[in-house]
Amino acid sequence: MDARLFDLLPVVVCEIAPVRDANGTITDLEWIDANRLMNESILPAGGSVVGMRVFEFDPAYRQSEMAKNVIKVIETGEPITYMTGLGRAAKMLGKVMKTVITPTEFGALACSHEVTELAEERDTALKRFQLARAACDHAIHGIVITDRESTIHYVNRAICELIGYSEAELLGKDVGIVFGVKTFQPHKALGRQVVSDIESGKFIRHISDAEAYTREGEKIRVQASTSSAHWGEDGAMVFITYIRDVREERRKAHELRDALNRAEQATRLKSEFLANMSHEIRTPLNGVLGMAQVLAHGKLTETQAEQVGVILDSGNTLMVLLNDILDLSKIEAGRMDLSPVPGDLRHKLSGLFKLHEAAAQEKGIGIRLFVDPSVPSRLVFDPVRVRQCVGNLLSNAIKFTSQGEVMLVVTSEPAENDAYRVIMHVSDTGIGIAADKVDRIFETFAQEDGSTTRKFGGTGLGLSITRRLARMMGGDITAVSEAGRGSIFTLTFLAHTSAAIAGDTTNMIHMPIRTARTGLTGCRALVVDDNGINRRVARSFLEYYGIIIREARDGNEALEIMSRETFDFVLMDIHMPGLDGDEAFKRLRTSGSLNRLVPVIALTADSMQGDREKYLAKGFDGYVSKPIDERTMLTVISQVLSVPPEETEALLAAG
Repeated sequence: MDARLFDLLPVVVCEIAPVRDANGTITDLEWIDANRLMNESILPAGGSVVGMRVFEFDPAYRQSEMAKNVIKVIETGEPITYMTGLGRAAKMLGKVMKTVITPTEFGALACSHEVTELAEERDTALKRFQLARAACDHAIHGIVITDRESTIHYVNRAICELIGYSEAELLGKDVGIVFGVKTFQPHKALGRQVVSDIESGKFIRHISDAEAYTREGEKIRVQASTSSAHWGEDGAMVFITYIRDVREERRKAHELRDALNRAEQATRLKSEFLANMSHEIRTPLNGVLGMAQVLAHGKLTETQAEQVGVILDSGNTLMVLLNDILDLSKIEAGRMDLSPVPGDLRHKLSGLFKLHEAAAQEKGIGIRLFVDPSVPSRLVFDPVRVRQCVGNLLSNAIKFTSQGEVMLVVTSEPAENDAYRVIMHVSDTGIGIAADKVDRIFETFAQEDGSTTRKFGGTGLGLSITRRLARMMGGDITAVSEAGRGSIFTLTFLAHTSAAIAGDTTNMIHMPIRTARTGLTGCRALVVDDNGINRRVARSFLEYYGIIIREARDGNEALEIMSRETFDFVLMDIHMPGLDGDEAFKRLRTSGSLNRLVPVIALTADSMQGDREKYLAKGFDGYVSKPIDERTMLTVISQVLSVPPEETEALLAAG
């Protein structure tokens, strides 16, 4: 085309050729021809885009819809038409362009012209239609639109729910399907005067009682309010009938029953999800913590022993978080139980503080701990929940601080009934929180705003749980902050004094016990688990105490081995492919095997509340949850094998 005519076209036109690498892959696009409007839209200051490479000009084009469509046309040879906004030149912003891309000998030809006004008119009409449709679809009462022949042309959601038919089942049918007669013509039922009005083109409005029928034939007393209207280009008369169930009590009972079913289903699905996630997370966690405990049996330097300790401490923290997620339902219902025990708060905080030092040092920020002398060394508190609350505050402070420092200051003051109010201030010099958003961060699943979630991650659950736990412990949590200037979180809880510090009963994974082999030496055990790492962890624990191990990968293999060999006890995983642990246990107990009565301990990642009782009720002789705690497993084995209490105590006390 003549260049002058090309420039006179009232559309944006350009031809684009592909730039390929040695393998023929398109790596860029090049403008090889463009008219005046195209040049002005891309280079408003003047100049021509011809000869320029698109992605070199602006790398953002690489991900643009235009570039993707051009490449698709070049590669397929098929034209594409689409609508989009045009955005390079300021004067084009806000305009809607219709673009047609067709293949050419050298690449692709793109022609765009503005359709902003047309698009706006279309969008306006569409919005009006969507609004009207939404108003009808979400109306409280039923709506049926019919023509003069009583054929149904529209029904809304409410009428479908009321009589039990789907929309597809009603459209095109006689309205008698709703009102239970072969032909129910609303305009004929309104009397001669109304019929005369209709014939003369007048609009009518009429309200009367009627009986609607459900799919099952049940009668429902309704109030039918009918009006007429002109519809379509030909102005045909239609009738709009609003149907209201006047049996209010029954309607409310139905809604309540339906809501209850949905709630029960949601609760059931949540429980299934949490149980599945518990199993999936605990299985690999068992490998991590199990191998860490095995490592600790070796000859370690002081530094190595400390590193193994950090692994175990970190694993313990992960287990606490996992347990919190599993307990979410109880937290929401306010039914989580506290387990206060005597403990040294300073010692607990020191260990927790060391766990977070590495993260702070990695970010290059300072971290300090100060415990005021007023804090008693002997207190009765729930160490797991205190650790969870303080750990969450420290983790958040480190996460949201890029320079400066994080500080934990602990004080206390006397309270009633020989109790102390422990006060913990966690301060940071991080991004801070806008004053009007401080309350929001304590809401479940909420963070200050969406950008915080995208940049720093997190579920928005931690602070909500922390506040609820603090209040359960007789305290609270508050925050003072200013955007860009850091935050101070204050956690308080009540703790009673204790005359003596009892042993650590926080139900953590412990550093392995270093002891000589005991009376368990020589026992034969079968470890059944489809996960090789889990079998290896159990073997490493048990062989250290002289127990002879055989392994099986599923229930079938376990039964086959037990048909030939005898064992003193069996560790049985539950969830396995093929024959699972439950079924294998049942078959063993009803078989003629020499091991028919051998003690079987359920070794499983099922750790929801009630799982232990469930497996014991099924007849299992013991229960050990994953991740495996060596101390817990040996205790259960000793109990199952009736090891004398003094030997068990010696085993657990040695170290």
